[in-house]
Formats: sequence, structure tokens, C-alpha cells
Amino acid sequence: MSIEIFEILFFKYKSNVNSFFYDIISKYKTNIQRDNMKDNIALIGFMGSGKTTIGKLLAKTMEMKFVDIDKIIEATEKKSLNEIFKEKGQIYFRDLEREIILQESSRNNCVIATGGGSILDNENVKSLQETSFIVFLDASIECLYLRLKDNTTRPILNGAEDKKQLIEELLEKRKFLYQISANFIIHIDENTSIYETVDKIKESYINS
Repeated sequence: MSIEIFEILFFKYKSNVNSFFYDIISKYKTNIQRDNMKDNIALIGFMGSGKTTIGKLLAKTMEMKFVDIDKIIEATEKKSLNEIFKEKGQIYFRDLEREIILQESSRNNCVIATGGGSILDNENVKSLQETSFIVFLDASIECLYLRLKDNTTRPILNGAEDKKQLIEELLEKRKFLYQISANFIIHIDENTSIYETVDKIKESYINS
């Protein structure tokens, strides 16, 4: 083949060659990123912050399995959270929660929605940090109150004379633990888009 013909062919297919190598490099970078990623994404935050709702959409978007710790506890005990707290007490619940978190965090390719009080136990935080990219859903007091004021499935809030005050008190005690446990913090209020939230978590996880 003459030099002239080679040059013609090279410049004719130059863009395709560049595209080919670009695809190879992109796939290589993606594989490197995946190797550096934690196996799971764990969502932490106060009750009502949206861990289950956001977690389900995030799992679908990321093609990961969704795991709800509270639902697994209820299935294990064949009782609601209210019944477990009432019949067996909070200490029993926290012990069971610790076992379930240890079990589920050892799996791969999962989005894990934790219970609101899970970060109170350092063993839970340790288990999650070893395998998961932890996201704190930092919902505002007003947002939490709007979602929880008429909810009767939250044992800690049931019977409270002033739910908003109790939410404020509990969140004040827990917020620092949420913050220091998390790899990424996203602020949420009553106007926050679930789709934008999922996109931000996805981007942060991929770039972690």
C-alpha cells in the first residue's frame, strides 16, 4: 500500500480510531472506579427522611438490590416494629438490628436502608463503613414533622404529646453521629426532588 493511500485511509477513519481508543480508555477508567468503590450504598438518617423511598429508586437506577433493615427485622420476628418494641423492648430490638445489619452489610451490590437509630450502636457503623458508601439524608425538622405527624408506625414517637419537639430533641442528639458516620451528606426539605437526590447520590458514589 502506498504512503498516499495509507494517509487517505488514516484521515478518513481517524475519528473512528479515536472513538475506539476513547471507548477503551473510558471502560478502563470505569473498571478502576468500580474496583475502588464500596460494595454497597447505605442510607442513614432520621425516621421519615426518605431512606426507603429514595433507596428503592436508587437501587433500581443503579441496578442494585434494595434491602430494608426494618422490614427484614419484621419478617424475622413476624411482628411489626410497634409489636416488637411493646412485647420485647428496645434493647432486644437493637440487638436484633445489630445482627441483621452485620448480616446484610456483608452482601454485595445492595442499597441498604437502615433504621433511624441504627447509628446509636457503634458496631452498626463499623459494619456499614467496612463495606458501604454511607449517605446521610439530612432532612429538615419541618420536613420530618410533616411526614411523621400522623404516622403511627414509629414506636419511639407513639404517645408523644408534642411530636415536633420530640423529633427536634432526638435529632439534636443523633445528628453529630449521622454526620461523622457518613461519606456523603445530602440536605432534604419538603421541596426536594427524589430524582435529583438519587442523581446526586449516584454521582457521589461513582466518584468516591
